[in-house]
Amino acid sequence: MRQDGLTKLLVFVSLAAAVGAVWRLSAAGRLAPAEMALLAGAVVLLAGSYFALFRVRERELERLVAQRTQALNKALKAAQDANQAKTDFLANISHELRTPLNAILGFSSAMDQETFGPIQNPAYKDYVGRIYRSGNYLLNLINNLLDLIKIESGRQTVSAVWLDMDRVVADALKIVAGYPDADKRTIAVAKHPKLPRLLADEQLVRQALLNVLSNAVKFTKVQGKIKIGLADGPEGFVVSVADNGIGIPPDKMALLAQPFYQVENVMTRTRKGSGLGLALVEKVLRLHGGRLDISSRVGKGTRIGFIFPKMRVEMPENM
Repeated sequence: MRQDGLTKLLVFVSLAAAVGAVWRLSAAGRLAPAEMALLAGAVVLLAGSYFALFRVRERELERLVAQRTQALNKALKAAQDANQAKTDFLANISHELRTPLNAILGFSSAMDQETFGPIQNPAYKDYVGRIYRSGNYLLNLINNLLDLIKIESGRQTVSAVWLDMDRVVADALKIVAGYPDADKRTIAVAKHPKLPRLLADEQLVRQALLNVLSNAVKFTKVQGKIKIGLADGPEGFVVSVADNGIGIPPDKMALLAQPFYQVENVMTRTRKGSGLGLALVEKVLRLHGGRLDISSRVGKGTRIGFIFPKMRVEMPENM
């Protein structure tokens, strides 16, 4: 397009020079009126031909642009339809899996607690406990998937209330205490003495915090340390989870919040996980107008921060 504009300018300058030359020759008396009229007509005809060619070229470009735009719109529509089909399929299959899974969890829990009588064989008792734990893990995975689908489809709403984040963290820690080997890590909470309340959806915030704490426990070695921070920072309310675990390579950082992405290779990984945790956390923060802040050093640990905007922090005069 820039080249066409330059060509037009050169043609215009050339025609202007030709008209000027004809006018100077006529003024000097070197051309008869008939010759001058003939030359002027030739110049006008040439100019018309040039501009007609340019117009044809412009129309051809417009036609090509329209064709490509139509093709892109068609491809975009096909991609959106495919993505919606994928979302619907995952939602349907997740619901179908959750129904029998609830029954498995209910029956295995009753057997584990020996509700209807003792289990004589210790091996059976151990098997029942494993069934319950595995089923519970699968249920959490399905719930994360359904939450992610709900947010992506725009069906997730934020039921915001004023939260005491001390209580939310305490509730989350009670759940984390039941995670495998969580008692082999030290989890501490650091907070400002006078902490404002946060206007947010309690269920979503708790789930996001649990996802990050689960990763911290998973990727921190035995006897490792995990620190939860609560602060009213310059950008807004900050919830952070820092560990001294394995850390994340710099080239993997930008991919962490993508659904199903895992730092460890599928063939070599040693830890469970679906890769949905941080993707869900990032989307929960977006729903609240916030953002995810991640910093990490390989072999030193990782810090993940939830930054909620100032508009969701209770003003000091209302505290």
